[in-house]
This record gives sequence, C-alpha cells and structure tokens, in this order.
Amino acid sequence: MRATYTRHEGIEYFLGFYDVHADCFAGHFVKRKRVVELITAVRRLRRCYARTRLYVVLDNLPHVHDHPRFLRELRRLRITPVFTPTDASWCNAIEAQFNQAKRNALTDTDDRTHPEHRRRIVRYIRYRNRIAGTPTHPLTRMLTSRNITLEVH
Repeated sequence: MRATYTRHEGIEYFLGFYDVHADCFAGHFVKRKRVVELITAVRRLRRCYARTRLYVVLDNLPHVHDHPRFLRELRRLRITPVFTPTDASWCNAIEAQFNQAKRNALTDTDDRTHPEHRRRIVRYIRYRNRIAGTPTHPLTRMLTSRNITLEVH
C-alpha cells in the first residue's frame, strides 16, 4: 500500500455475514454504514433464511442498539439482535473470517479502485466457501457487489 494515498472515490464498507452452523461466509459492499443500509442488509439476509429463526450478532455497530427504526425492522423480520459488549469483538466468530479474508485477499496488494478491491475479496470468499463445501449455501446470495461481474472461474 502506498504510504501516501488518497481516497478519491471515498471508502466502502463490507457488511459481513457468517453462518456458524454451515461455516459459510458472505456479505456485501456498501458506500455508507447507516441504518438504511443495515435495514437493506437484514432484509436480504432474511430472504436467505426464509423460515429460520435468526439470531444476528451485531458487532461494531454501536449506533443501532437503540435505533427505533432498525429495532422495529428486526422485530418485523423475526430477527433477534445480539450485541457484543464493548471491546469484545475477539469473541465474535466472524472476526476469524475477516482476518483470513484480509490476509488472503488484501495482504501485499495495492488496488487503485473499489471494483479491483471488491473483486479480490469476492474471489477469496468464493474460494473459501468452495473449500468449506458451501458454494451453493443460501447465504452466498448475499455476496454481491456493484459495478462488477462476480462470476469467478
């Protein structure tokens, strides 16, 4: 990574989802991490698990624990939120997945655009799910990104 770089295109966030029972990792990219984007994400998540009671660990999202619109949407979707205690991210199972993704997809890279960066992350996650035996798990439908073709062969 260049020591002096600028973010002409701004930054992006990866909202990650990990099914601990199936060992499937997925997510999607957003430009901002506001309640609107989080509601869209949990709606997409619910479509992946139509008839299942969901418990979603909300880590690193301190601004949503008391947001009435977000909590109302979770209740409507039959999703139980589980908030991690302050400074306890290390006990969240998805952290290991993020660390592996970072190590395998981003170490020693210098992507100049968001689509390059996204493509590299998506390629790793698809590879990881294929090795784990979950390439067709419903959660993998979450793995989308704007402006790029995600079919990786």
